[in-house]
Amino acid sequence: MPPKKPSPPPATGFHAPPADGGLSIDRLAQAFAVMMGAADPYGAAPPPAENDLVSIDVSPDLDEPLGGDDTATRVNPRSILEALLFVGQPAGTPLTSRRIASLMRGVRPQEIDDLVVELGRLYAANNCPYEIASRNAGWVLQLRPEFARFGQVLESRARTVRLDADALDVLAIVAWNQPVARDRLVELGCDAPPATLRMLVRRGLLELVAGAGGVEQPAYRTTRKFLEVFRLEALTDLPDPLGPPM
Repeated sequence: MPPKKPSPPPATGFHAPPADGGLSIDRLAQAFAVMMGAADPYGAAPPPAENDLVSIDVSPDLDEPLGGDDTATRVNPRSILEALLFVGQPAGTPLTSRRIASLMRGVRPQEIDDLVVELGRLYAANNCPYEIASRNAGWVLQLRPEFARFGQVLESRARTVRLDADALDVLAIVAWNQPVARDRLVELGCDAPPATLRMLVRRGLLELVAGAGGVEQPAYRTTRKFLEVFRLEALTDLPDPLGPPM
């Protein structure tokens, strides 16, 4: 028998036949990752332990830029603080440091106090017409005294309202007896129609609260705007309803 010819060496590289039907995408990705010296980007993550809790943080990235490369436009605790103070709360209620810190991630109330001081110095250095003022253990953004008259002119022209005798009667009784439930108003001699109460709430002079002052049913109380309209700093500035002693 003639001698068998030696078998040619197996082809390598691109000329080699696919093994087991070819490489899968996963194996190809693994090989590429090894070649590049990086971890497999498509590798499956190890399964979590049975008792592990998975939490997802959906809060915004405070360092995420709003656009462009200008660092002044970045969202950070100070800019968020300024935005919250600018918007404010209904009826001008001051924002406490604890409340502001609860709306941010990883920021403590003491840091909010420091940021308020920093922001106040920035306003003063730039001679801004507004300032951050401390009020009732909280903070509010307001016009500086020398500019306050301009705001008062606009407010007086835009928010001039007429209050009839029924509305004034309701405001007086609520101011001296708040919080006052609707039934209690009647007991105190005020039988104003529901439309009057709705009008006062709509105009921001009264607000309806639930469970205030031990009152189980919804009750009425005055707002910060009520104090501003009647030029009062606090409810303690109300005159004595019985008048001065004789």
